[in-house]
Amino acid sequence: MRNMTMFEMNEQNKDCPVKTTEYTIDDKKYIVHAHFIGEKDVDTIIRSIAFNRAMNETFSETAA
Repeated sequence: MRNMTMFEMNEQNKDCPVKTTEYTIDDKKYIVHAHFIGEKDVDTIIRSIAFNRAMNETFSETAA
């Protein structure tokens, strides 16, 4: 699979939903464009993140 240019990606995903949000941080305005182009199983993602955090917390603590 080759890397697509920004214009090719825009054309391919033009019908996908987009969310634009403005943030102000330290008096600077940032505009974030989120493009929703795929599907993810939220349950699987959250379980994976929780499991990884639990494992990191368990094995990163020093013995008392």
